[in-house]
Amino acid sequence: MPLDQRSLPAAHATATLYADVIVPRHIAKAFTYVVPPALAQTLAIGQRVLVPFGPSMLEGAVISLSDQPPMGMKAAYLKEIRSLASGTDDLNLSPARLELSRAVAEYYVAPWGQCLRLVLSKTPAKQASPLRHVATDQGRSVLVSGTCPDHLRPMLSRIARQARGLLSSTLLKARDQTSRKTVKALEQLSWVVATASPVVKTTVPKRQTQPIIQNSDRAGEADRALLEKIRTEPDRSWTTRVAACVQSNQARKIVLCAPWEDRVSRLADAIQQTHAAGKSAIILAGEIARAEWLGRLLSTLTDLPITIVPTSPASDNRTAKQGTTPSVIVGTRSAVFAPLPSIGLIWVDREEDPAFKEPQEPRYHAREVAWMRAQGEGALVVLASAHPSLESAFDPGAETYAVSPEPARRPSIELVDLNQEPGGTLLSGTLVAAIQEAVARKAGVLLFLNRKGYARTLVCRDCGWMPRCPSCAVTLAYSREAGSLSCRYCGKTDALPQSCPICKAARFNTVGDGTERVELDARRLFPQAKIARLDGSRLHRTAAARDLWEGVRLGTWDILIGTQALFQREPFPRRGLVGILHADSGLHVPDFRAAEHTYQLLDKAVSCGQPATEGGRVIVQTRLPSHHAVQAILSADPHRFYDEELAARRLLNYPPACHLAALSASGRNQQEVESAALEWKSCLEGSLDGRASITLLGPVTAMGRLPKGHHRHQILVKGTDRPLLCRLIQGSVERMEGTYRRGQVKFVVDIDPVEMG
Repeated sequence: MPLDQRSLPAAHATATLYADVIVPRHIAKAFTYVVPPALAQTLAIGQRVLVPFGPSMLEGAVISLSDQPPMGMKAAYLKEIRSLASGTDDLNLSPARLELSRAVAEYYVAPWGQCLRLVLSKTPAKQASPLRHVATDQGRSVLVSGTCPDHLRPMLSRIARQARGLLSSTLLKARDQTSRKTVKALEQLSWVVATASPVVKTTVPKRQTQPIIQNSDRAGEADRALLEKIRTEPDRSWTTRVAACVQSNQARKIVLCAPWEDRVSRLADAIQQTHAAGKSAIILAGEIARAEWLGRLLSTLTDLPITIVPTSPASDNRTAKQGTTPSVIVGTRSAVFAPLPSIGLIWVDREEDPAFKEPQEPRYHAREVAWMRAQGEGALVVLASAHPSLESAFDPGAETYAVSPEPARRPSIELVDLNQEPGGTLLSGTLVAAIQEAVARKAGVLLFLNRKGYARTLVCRDCGWMPRCPSCAVTLAYSREAGSLSCRYCGKTDALPQSCPICKAARFNTVGDGTERVELDARRLFPQAKIARLDGSRLHRTAAARDLWEGVRLGTWDILIGTQALFQREPFPRRGLVGILHADSGLHVPDFRAAEHTYQLLDKAVSCGQPATEGGRVIVQTRLPSHHAVQAILSADPHRFYDEELAARRLLNYPPACHLAALSASGRNQQEVESAALEWKSCLEGSLDGRASITLLGPVTAMGRLPKGHHRHQILVKGTDRPLLCRLIQGSVERMEGTYRRGQVKFVVDIDPVEMG
């Protein structure tokens, strides 16, 4: 029976105590340890301790204390807690953070041990010892004479083999007590001495945390120009609502639908209201570059110190050192676990960004975890976006606060029906004329096409053969610049075929256009214009990306060609002309969110156009002009998209009409993997017990990045009752992992998957 930790010193001064400890491993259950007498009166739930785990020593967290050993287990077989953890400022996990790790494990059907890692701050690496252990003449003589005791001989021989001895950091592992005792015994016998090493190596990692931003002097000229757009009249209804939510000490959720200028101004207001209430704020952004940009602007707008945290909050403990001082941190998805005191606000900016979904176990979504944490802290969650996800837009537990964009900000939008253009048209006559006019008046041109490379793939003109990825079974994209083929799922590259492997012909056509093709055509049509291409292949190198973005800010380029990579940083500078070359290209992806992603990308591209009053134009080229995503953009009516898309989701039973889980079985043996996937489905079907609220689809061969020689099959599970869905999956995973030995088949659960195509 777990005890109240506050009663331990008085009630159990002499009784043996037992602690249940969760360790950060792929393990769901807790392990029971004996509490040593030295810790009996001080150990508390949430404290971090060192415990023996097999041959190693692990750091875990105490989740319960009891005066009775586990039923059916003898106390003599239980190991003892070694000590409290040391070397970190975050020694005690608050009940709220400990409960958060458990809630994440339950929601995402992940082992609690894995989720514990999310809330634990890593112990910083220590500086290597400058000491070197060297064998003395006396020590060497006892080895030669054979008089050295057997339990000391291996260590003494190891040291004596090196004339200069061994570094203490090499010889003594941090938690290896046996080696430490052996070396100490050798030193007492004067067979080994510790001397200063002439060479000192350090293992201190480089700091990943960005400096705290104190004032607007850090903002560049581009940021100063953006600040002028943000300074608007205060929204008193917003200020009043946020202040009431923060001061209520109850979990509240607001979905803010607004353009970026209005979002940032209301974010600054919300931070000030939170700070005035003596509480901390967490601001989440999808990419670290965007987090840095947000931090700079917020520092100026709020006149408060803003801390930008790295991609892993565990690598920095400064937020935990701040005591009760209200803090404001800006970071990526894992910043939602930052150890801050008294949280009043969690803001998720551009909440629809797929980057908020963690690709590795535990596969949490920062948007959902933000709400979990808000419920434990009594905080306000704001899900902010210009085009919210359907899950947020139709969340029954959220309050919607919409700020309609000013009509004066919008560019004029024109439609070009590619069905009326010659086949293979990339730049229509309307768009070419508009580019010539915009370049002539130096208004700036953006050509948007969300497909990098030269073409989607190659096709044999004689037999229709297309190169495919052997792992993912999808066609390989063609890059003329690199002279190769590549898979957009797993990244595998291949050389260009000299001839068709089926009919041996050497004639290939390209299918589907990419940004490389756009750049070549633009340079041919506009030889005097300065042209740059910004896509994943150009922006993955830091130095090149920095130069390209600097040119964008300074307006160096007449024509910019890009993909969705344009929108991962700060707001893209407005251009006089925006050409959307194939507005429907994303609609052909086999993903139930294809229309939603297309609408969001089109809306982002349109927002890059200058206002119509300044001559701003957007030309949308498409072969599906009647699609509701395209029509919603043309009419500037988001309800037209959301209402029709929600109706389609409900008809097909996809989120937000239900919850979705992607289950995958993977391994080296294809037949074994397929058999395991079928058995997994049968296991789930046997647990349904006639429940009509659960639907199973598959198993089918899954696509995506896999180690060489591995295979994967996937099952989709739909359900309207999420707790029931998770319980059924949890039970089936335990049975499947018990049936198949470790390493034979890997079973993965992804609750609420984001990327499905």
